[in-house]
Formats: sequence, structure tokens, C-alpha cells
Amino acid sequence: MSERKFETRVAIASHDELGQLASDFNNMAQALDRYERMRRQWLSDISHELRTPLSILRAEIEAMQDGVREITRDSLESLHTEILHLGKIVNDLHDLSLADSAMLAIKKEPVKPLEILRSTLKSFETRFRDRDITVEDDLESAQESILAGDENRLKQLFSNILENTLSYADCPGTLKIWHHHRAAELTLNFMDSGPGVPEGSLERLFDRLYRVDESRNREHGGSGLGLAICKSIVEALGGEIKAANPPGAGLWIKIVFPLPSPR
Repeated sequence: MSERKFETRVAIASHDELGQLASDFNNMAQALDRYERMRRQWLSDISHELRTPLSILRAEIEAMQDGVREITRDSLESLHTEILHLGKIVNDLHDLSLADSAMLAIKKEPVKPLEILRSTLKSFETRFRDRDITVEDDLESAQESILAGDENRLKQLFSNILENTLSYADCPGTLKIWHHHRAAELTLNFMDSGPGVPEGSLERLFDRLYRVDESRNREHGGSGLGLAICKSIVEALGGEIKAANPPGAGLWIKIVFPLPSPR
């Protein structure tokens, strides 16, 4: 174990205390081997994720230096877009590292989640209109719930879900948002018109750097980190987030938040 040879296993030759010790050792080695493989894959994925925007930036700048590409407002705008993409990846990775170490800053103060969602939707109006995606929701006449949460993190949560819709939903299309308010919990639903994701991808949808469609997500600037951050935020607030493929629709994301008990 000290040499990181986590594939090592001990032969179990008895059913007494030594046999139990050998079994426990093998279970520990198996867990360490799995985590080591995940660590290596994580580092490989991060390197790959950062390499793409860096390669684009290098190629663009070198073309300008060699006089192949003219320095114009459009070319500078292209560089700026790649820098923003790179910055978002770094910020997302930082948030996930904080979540791993239980240091993700989450306030627990009374907030109005439906009001925050309405405000976030308002900021996305133009982008949804440009993509010809119609948003249908039941938020205007909704009874407001009070959640022990963090306004900024909830904005981040809702923004990431809406960004995911913009990246994956076909256009023209629709995004339906509705809620259920019960005494002990608030349920928020986000369902787009398609195409959804393969059934085999549902369990991995909230994994870090996982993409259902690699080329398409990159085309729209996705990093494969947004939904993983959503899961971290929801779980830090004591909630649960799930994904499903309902018949005749696209991706359905369901979030359940616990509500404070009435005094």
C-alpha cells in the first residue's frame, strides 16, 4: 500500500479474525485502487479540458504575430471569448474542489427560491429568444416558499441548468418549468422538448467533465462541469437532484429542497 500498488490482494485462507482482517484489507485495497483510477482520470480530463482553449489562444495569437491574421475587433473578440471560457473552467474546478473538501461557501439564511428563479430567467430571456426556445412556467402566480439557502449559489444553480438547456435542447423548442410546494419540501422541475439524453447517460449526467455529446457541447462552450456543480450545491443545501427522460419530451431535471418546519 505504501508503494501505491493498490491492485495487491491477500489470499483468504481462514474464517477467523485473520481471515476477517484479510477481507478488510482487500476491501480497502479495492477502494484505494478505484479512487486512484478516478484521480488519474480526473487529472487527464482536466488537462484535456484546459488544453483546448489554450491551444486556440496560442494559435490565434501566433497567427497575429506572424501577420497571417489581422488584429481587428472581431479577432480580439474571439480571443476574449476563449479567455472567458478558460476562466469559467478554472472557476468551476475551484468550486468543485471546495465541494470535495466540504469548504464550498454555502449560507443558510432565509431566501425566496422562486423569486431568485424568476430573476435568473429574466436575465436569460434574450438568449432563449435568440435560440428560439420558448419558456413556459408557473412562477408568476406561485405561492412563495422560504428556503434556508444561499441566494448566490441558487442563482448559480439555476443559471447552470438554463445554460445546459441552451447547449443541448434543439431549436425551435420549449423549456417547461413548474413547481410543487408542500409543507416539508419544494420541488422544482425543468423539462425541455428534446432530444434528451440516452438512458445509459442519465446516471453519469452529474459526473464531472461528462458530456453526452462531446462535439456539440464544445461547440456551445460547455465544460461538462455545470451539472456537477448543480449537484454539489443542491446536496449542500440538503436537497436532491435527479434527471429523467420522460416519454415524448427531452431532459427532465427535478430538484427537491427541504423546507424549514413552520413555527
